[in-house]
Amino acid sequence: MTVWLNAEQIADRLSVSRKTALMLMQQMPHSVISGTVRKRIRVSEGSFESWMVKRSSTVPVIEMASTGSRKKLKRR
Repeated sequence: MTVWLNAEQIADRLSVSRKTALMLMQQMPHSVISGTVRKRIRVSEGSFESWMVKRSSTVPVIEMASTGSRKKLKRR
């Protein structure tokens, strides 16, 4: 059985505002459910979890390498 999450549930899980959650949900595989007032977007729990794993593992750790000379230039 597929569990569908709405914007409020995504916002609670990520500790962000509802508007930010809606913008993030657009990046995930989602479904649009038409309503009488407006179209509602839903994300399955599985796609939310896979999106979280993909986002957390793609942040590379970059070490600052020293290049060039440490010699100071004389002021004119």
